[in-house]
Amino acid sequence: MLSVLIPIYNFDIRQFVNELHLQAVAENIEFEIILADDASELYFRKINKETENLEYVKYIQLKENIGRSKIRNFLAKQAKYDYLIFADCDTAIANTNFIHKYLIHTKNNSVICGGITYSKIPPDSSNLYLRWFYGINREKLSAERRNKNPYVSFMSGNFFITKNILSQIQFDENIREYGHEDTLFGIEMKRKNISVIHIDNQLIHCGLENSDEFIKKTEKAIESLIQILKSYSYPELKTHIKLLKVSKKLNILKFIIVPIFNIFKNLIIKNLQSQNPKLFIFDFYKLAYYYKKSGIIVKK
Repeated sequence: MLSVLIPIYNFDIRQFVNELHLQAVAENIEFEIILADDASELYFRKINKETENLEYVKYIQLKENIGRSKIRNFLAKQAKYDYLIFADCDTAIANTNFIHKYLIHTKNNSVICGGITYSKIPPDSSNLYLRWFYGINREKLSAERRNKNPYVSFMSGNFFITKNILSQIQFDENIREYGHEDTLFGIEMKRKNISVIHIDNQLIHCGLENSDEFIKKTEKAIESLIQILKSYSYPELKTHIKLLKVSKKLNILKFIIVPIFNIFKNLIIKNLQSQNPKLFIFDFYKLAYYYKKSGIIVKK
């Protein structure tokens, strides 16, 4: 019936798995929960291995880190049931019928996306505020809003898919660094006319990175995007990714934006590290970083 698949990297997954297990048992269905650790630190490997004590839970320890895309494809191959739920390890249950909400959509033959939400209470540490603030304002979207652009809104951190659909499309294993494996997966689903439906069945993103880590991950995502643009033929990216649309519109200002970025970078980062970060400043940071790293004038 159902396989719940969770890639793990340096996060305590025990409570999350316990709650998923309780919900699955309550549904009175055949199920399994498969956890694959992507070469985490020893501390997390030890504590997360405790989940094996739960019935129908399988814990797999990988010897080396294989990346976000490959580990998801790996988990799908390990699953013995036709219905699959993928969830990120640094999330938490937001409602007591999370699994049930997915199960009632199993006959739709669609990919079902539950979405991501964030705690209403801001983090105590100002160092975590940027990630929380960005998530609240940019990633916490209702199903109604996500369904307006279902493929663009796809996120691999919380979705339901069948084995049959996943056999038609996989996560691109050439993308090892952080960023845009979800984007390409969404484009491939659209190309193959695979139905994508968004519902309000959010998981809480609780694994907030500090501001420095989040900025570095954002930079990696931009570098990954540049590499994809050079190596792949995905014209859809120009309409899928806001950064590319903005960079095209403002391309004439590229040689003004980059010097301003270089001069004021320290002040920009200081704002982003504060408890009052401005998202338009973060958007400027991303745009300037894209221009600087790409070295390419976007064609009109």
